[in-house]
Amino acid sequence: MTLVKRSALALIVFTSLAGVSPAFAAEEPPLVTAILKTWESQLKVKPTYQSLTTESDGSVVIDGLSANLAVPNDPAGKMSVSVGKIKLSGISDKGNGLFEVASAQYTDTKVDMGTPEAGFNITVPQSSAEYWYVKALGDNPTPADTLRANMNIAKKMSAGTMTLTAAGQTYSADGYEMTWDGDPATGSGKTDFKIVNITIPEAAIAALDPSGMLKQLGYSSLAFDIGGNGDIDIGADKMGFNFDMFYTGKDMGTLKIGAGMGEIPAALLAELQKLEGQAQPDPNKFMPLVQGIQVSRVTFRFEDQSITKKMIPLLAKMQNMDEATMVANAGAMLQLGLAELKNPTFTQKAVEAVNAYLKDPRSLTILAKPAQPVTVQQLMALDPNNPGAAIDQLGVTISAND
Repeated sequence: MTLVKRSALALIVFTSLAGVSPAFAAEEPPLVTAILKTWESQLKVKPTYQSLTTESDGSVVIDGLSANLAVPNDPAGKMSVSVGKIKLSGISDKGNGLFEVASAQYTDTKVDMGTPEAGFNITVPQSSAEYWYVKALGDNPTPADTLRANMNIAKKMSAGTMTLTAAGQTYSADGYEMTWDGDPATGSGKTDFKIVNITIPEAAIAALDPSGMLKQLGYSSLAFDIGGNGDIDIGADKMGFNFDMFYTGKDMGTLKIGAGMGEIPAALLAELQKLEGQAQPDPNKFMPLVQGIQVSRVTFRFEDQSITKKMIPLLAKMQNMDEATMVANAGAMLQLGLAELKNPTFTQKAVEAVNAYLKDPRSLTILAKPAQPVTVQQLMALDPNNPGAAIDQLGVTISAND
């Protein structure tokens, strides 16, 4: 299994840790049973624990929680998850299978995958959730029920220092925080999150960049913040979302991406969950569900802090040019490349925007915002031999320094 696939699975497990619970037992409170059923639905595994106790104030404490998972599509792959202690306090039954947990505290969370040489390890000493809402998964759930039960919703979630060790290198982040405000029953609402000061050490940079270009640019180590916000609207059988995310490299720049989509069938998400172990989805099942999805916005924006200004003279030197000549050549090459789009107006505006950005690097924005939302079916019906018309229909624009 590739490192990318392993990382994706680790992320799923990590973001689901608030939903981990021990195996069924007669003394399990209904909340624990609800958590377990959702966990089992997601990852097909029952964790074990050393002890489960209910304190005098009604708090539930789980000690020595652990789980060993088989990695999909990798018979030799193994992942282990452990949590030293989980304390769930202020538990209340809101009816219709919805539980509220006023406070959830997690101590010594760990995720291990693969071998020390080919795998990685994640450690989170302390994390917590405030007003976490757990939805029980019934015996005959609808697609909307399954979607809601698998959502990890809390008014606030946070973690302290987090570390990732892979290939002999250690990466760290100072902390994570997420806030949410919405309808606990459906999961609709607004979310903000941020991971602060993700640090990539000098030794890791040297391994990732053997040519030493980053060091020539003045980056012997790297530090990032990642965050974003979004709205999600969930109905009985369809959902939609609108989100914006950012990646900020300190003393480098900020990359922002965003999108808005609607009319997404809950049944599509249910079908996606059934794909475990399958190489390809069945188009006869998926195409009817996908065709009606609407795209209302896609955004790509880069805000320069210094990296472009540092790269231009270095690239010019590598090509034995002065900076002005290299910038002029970049515009000319872009114009030739975009000629194949058969949209002279867009090409001219794109060249003007890129030239303006390279002369005074502040920001570059690419925005697709059609006058009316475009469905996937409409996108598939666009003439591939006439990309210029597609650009106009999608409302694609490019601008600099705005």
